[in-house]
Amino acid sequence: MLAFFTTIHVLLCIFMIFVILLQPGKDAGMGAALGGGAASSAFGGRGAVTFLTKLTAACAVAFFVTSLGLSLVGLKTSLVSKSSLVAEQQEKAEKEKAEKAKADAEKATGTTAAPTEVKPGEVVPPQPAQPADAPKATDAVPSQKLP
Repeated sequence: MLAFFTTIHVLLCIFMIFVILLQPGKDAGMGAALGGGAASSAFGGRGAVTFLTKLTAACAVAFFVTSLGLSLVGLKTSLVSKSSLVAEQQEKAEKEKAEKAKADAEKATGTTAAPTEVKPGEVVPPQPAQPADAPKATDAVPSQKLP
């Protein structure tokens, strides 16, 4: 359906260019004297101007309608893709946050916890940290040996 309206839009654009170029200018006096007025004589003395003006107006209205329709479809498509992209990014951020909290908890306890299911939007409380072993005297300066 979108391809159909895009094709109609392009055809209207091309047709409107030809219709506008067929219209005689205001200074057609010299061109008509040298044989340039043949296009307007096919419709009568003044008939071509009104016919081409009405045809141009009809093409312009159809062009504006198809332009608005295509822009609304594009806007709707971009909003849908943007909202799904934002939701996907939020879900990814929540998963990463939950994994980081779980990794920090495992690092603090020194054990691996059983995998837990974290639902989107759920806040995982941090696990209490276990006290680290007290540092030894040899940890401070490894090159020195105590007697």
